[in-house]
Amino acid sequence: MTHSHDEHTGPSGEPPDSAQAAVASPEDTRKSLLAGQVRGYTQIRNLLVQLPEDDANGSRSSVLARAVTSRRHRELLLYLLLLGARPVVESQQEREPLAAAVWIRALTASGEQPWSTTTLSRAWSHLEEMELITARREKRAKWVAPCREDGTGAPYERPGGRSGRENHYFILPDSFWHSGLFGELSLPGLAMFLLFLKETNKKPEFQISAERVEDWYGISRRSAQNGIEDLEANAVLLKRHVSEPEPLSGSGFTTRIYYSLTGDFSYKSRRALQEEAATVVTKRAADAAARALAGEPPAPAKKTLKKSKKGGGEGTVKGHVADA
Repeated sequence: MTHSHDEHTGPSGEPPDSAQAAVASPEDTRKSLLAGQVRGYTQIRNLLVQLPEDDANGSRSSVLARAVTSRRHRELLLYLLLLGARPVVESQQEREPLAAAVWIRALTASGEQPWSTTTLSRAWSHLEEMELITARREKRAKWVAPCREDGTGAPYERPGGRSGRENHYFILPDSFWHSGLFGELSLPGLAMFLLFLKETNKKPEFQISAERVEDWYGISRRSAQNGIEDLEANAVLLKRHVSEPEPLSGSGFTTRIYYSLTGDFSYKSRRALQEEAATVVTKRAADAAARALAGEPPAPAKKTLKKSKKGGGEGTVKGHVADA
């Protein structure tokens, strides 16, 4: 959320020394950007990770594989944050644009290479080339809007409540940002993290070999293995080895590895987030119906995003980014 540039006065009525002025932290900035997500998570289409059907080349690899191959780590993070910050970005469009410094501060983390106006501007440009955003400049401001996750340039619409395989989605908990994990993971680690979020969206664990990752998702065996090791090092991935009969092998058995995410990213924790969100939506609908039956006007919208129950609207979101 954009902060005012008005000066605050000290006890004597004079503006405080600039060196002592309170400045929003990266953590506070991320919380403000994500404040419009009352659900506590971002809905991300499976299309980002894997296409539902083979393309003309017989491949189901999608944007994620291309990001890994092209080493678009910053771009992937920026796009994920834009999706999560969508309601707040939307609310800013008629007011002061979000400054580049807001995005830079939000993406600042201890384990991440520092961002600058140059790297941010380059990342926006690359996202435009990848057809993940639309953008245009208006004087010193850059207008940006997310496109659909498959990199086709199609207008973005929130997938929740929509039919069709192209709208199947997984969720990225806000704790990914609040815990600082986003700054700890390498690009392969982030790619495998998103892959496991998708594949454990409806079950606690997922079995796959590094070789299959390349066949099914277009991510090389080496990148997959490096990503798995990165997730283990950050204590967000567990392995379960299971020996199973294999009649055509010399030993008569094979060992398969089942993967599961841990903590806030576990299947159980993510299901709890979604169930809580469903309860809020159901209660809101019931309250609205009761008010309508009683002939009362709709409840007024909350004035602050942190208390808002809107959670963002459908359709393409338009926002401004200054000096990007």
